[in-house]
Amino acid sequence: MSTTTNRRRAGRRISMPAVVLALVIGVGMGAAAATSGRPGLGLVMFGIMAGAALVVVLGSRVSDTVALLGDDIHEERHVQLHQRAAVYTLNILALVILGGLMVNVARGGDGGLWGFLGGVVGLVYLGSLLILNRRS
Repeated sequence: MSTTTNRRRAGRRISMPAVVLALVIGVGMGAAAATSGRPGLGLVMFGIMAGAALVVVLGSRVSDTVALLGDDIHEERHVQLHQRAAVYTLNILALVILGGLMVNVARGGDGGLWGFLGGVVGLVYLGSLLILNRRS
């Protein structure tokens, strides 16, 4: 019987689709800026997304936190950390959207964009609850 443990290869702690998605989003953002007549902004946008992908690829080798950004959620502890971070993000984002709506309306605006974003957040949250409740 072997005494070695089954370990993943060093440096391969992230999901490559997450890196590819970051690059595709960067290309899309860059193309949108370039087609509106701002190619310099497009290059900056792509550079930011490519830089973020590079940080995730290289940083995941030495940091569990960075590996989580690259979708390394295979252990129970990582799954729980990811879920808690998502809950904090949802709550803070909901507060920012509601605050933006109130400020916009108080300044005489119609609150259209803020209301739309709040509606999307609310509908996605309710839909997720319904789907996850059915599945469990």
